Amino acid sequence: MKVSILMSVHNGKRFVRDAVLSLLAQTFRDFELLIVDDASTDTTPHILRELAAQDTRIRVITNHTNLGLTKSLNVALGQAQGDFVARMDADDIALPDRLEKQVAFLEAHLDVGMLGSAYQFINGNGNVIGEKHPLTTDQELRHVLPRYNPFLHSSIVIHKILLDRVHGYDEHFLRAQDYELWTRLSLLTKLANLPDILMQKRFTTSMVSFTTEREQIRFALRVRWNALRRNQFPWWTIIFLIKPFLATILPTSLVRFVRIHLYRQRLYRNPT
Repeated sequence: MKVSILMSVHNGKRFVRDAVLSLLAQTFRDFELLIVDDASTDTTPHILRELAAQDTRIRVITNHTNLGLTKSLNVALGQAQGDFVARMDADDIALPDRLEKQVAFLEAHLDVGMLGSAYQFINGNGNVIGEKHPLTTDQELRHVLPRYNPFLHSSIVIHKILLDRVHGYDEHFLRAQDYELWTRLSLLTKLANLPDILMQKRFTTSMVSFTTEREQIRFALRVRWNALRRNQFPWWTIIFLIKPFLATILPTSLVRFVRIHLYRQRLYRNPT
């Protein structure tokens, strides 16, 4: 088995079918898809059973109580059998050549252990409303890592042996669990993003990053503070904690309004 794809879903009936079908349409075929149904109460379990009956590469793992994203991903990771581990969110879309290009790059660049990609933003109807071309080289990514998370979580492919060495996601992080993982993985391997657009990221104002805005910021602050304490980031990068900290003491409604406004401006006026 070459690739294990990890997905967790809770009440994702609106988009999960399209997300899964985009993976089944991959030009690269040697993968398993581990889907954790995190105690859904809508028709998600029925949809997943239908999809699993159509393709033996799909394995559905059911949580009888809601564990949250971090623990659910570790549950799936514990059953992963692939040489590489890929991530996928239950409301995103993978373009057909995503896995083919990412696996080929990782096999050709053995010093790179974690790889993301450029991506498009889509709305609830699947229409493209913008795109993001992140930094691509290890040097560039390390430079900005103390300031922000330069990777789309659902675009990532990682050598499983590295995930085993760091014991997967840190379950103390209910949010920003991906950012926290990247900081630890960066101690072991080089990082990269492909410039190719290989993913479509769903953008709605009900996204977790908006509905739990303050919590996201606080966990991201913890990521940076922990990296500073282990001397992973230069001491002067403590300045990057100040602006997010201010956001945690402002009214939540104000922070959410500003973030959504700025995000929409970036998408519609300057999509790249």
